[in-house]
Amino acid sequence: MKKTTKDLAPIAIPHGPPVESTTEYYKSLMESARMVKKYPVWDVARPTPQVLMEQARRDLMQADEKLALKREEEKKNREVMDAKWEDLRTKEILLKESFISFNKFIRENQEKRDRAERKMEADSEVLERKTRETEAMRCRVAEMEEVKQLMEKQVKDYTIYEDYLMAVVHSYPEFKQPLDVLNRYEALAAAKSTLAERQEKDLEMLEEARQEIASLTEEKKLFIMGLNNTLANLRWQYDKIRNRVIKWELALNRLKETAARRHVELCHVRSAIWALYVKICKQKGLAIDIKTSDFEQQLVVIMRALLELRRIYRIAQRRSKEKDVESMQTA
Repeated sequence: MKKTTKDLAPIAIPHGPPVESTTEYYKSLMESARMVKKYPVWDVARPTPQVLMEQARRDLMQADEKLALKREEEKKNREVMDAKWEDLRTKEILLKESFISFNKFIRENQEKRDRAERKMEADSEVLERKTRETEAMRCRVAEMEEVKQLMEKQVKDYTIYEDYLMAVVHSYPEFKQPLDVLNRYEALAAAKSTLAERQEKDLEMLEEARQEIASLTEEKKLFIMGLNNTLANLRWQYDKIRNRVIKWELALNRLKETAARRHVELCHVRSAIWALYVKICKQKGLAIDIKTSDFEQQLVVIMRALLELRRIYRIAQRRSKEKDVESMQTA
């Protein structure tokens, strides 16, 4: 029966919108800044995947050597057993020929035969036990092969992420380290959120002003139609309403100018998002199949790339902690 292996480094995918993960990200940055970084002693062996793979290979070689010895021992036992069988057959023929005249000799040979059979049974039990041990050793070898394949796969997967981060840092001078890419994304996300909130507030104010102007205009129209006998008073009220309309029109113009400025800023943010998305696609070798106007999907691609970078960083940080603890225990 094949033994299932447990994933040594499960991938944890965060739930919820990417903006909600900002607090957790800044907390991890502050914790990593306060941590004391120690470097391992190079003369002390570390349980890296390569070392574990060599240990598994060594156990496999030892198991092969033991299996070869068991097979040689089994072969020798088989030869001894065959020789004994031949000897017993010969003695059996002699006993049959001299059964009448050598009754005593037959009884002695019968006793010898009984002892030989008991010894054969004991040898059979030993052979069966050795066979079970050989099967157990084969299962152990199969398990070690599975562990070896799993470790090689994990080493290959994590090497790709490390090479990608280093390639990004070397290709773009503005990034001194992989964390600079994450900082750039956080800044763009914060700017986008701020601009979206401001635009929503401006639109709400504009809608309220429009509704108020429409309400006032309708009210005054009805009021003018019902008060034809007091024309002078209507003119005075009309002038008053007109002044208020001019005031709100000026406010509306100011809101439009503000909305235009916010729109320009939003265009700049979208351009920056598109540039970052194109860079990530080129570095990963992906096709640029998202439209320029679909900046939300672009942000999804950017967020996935940044989450991969953050997972790699956390794994490296956890391994660094484990190495520090081992170096302290060794010291």
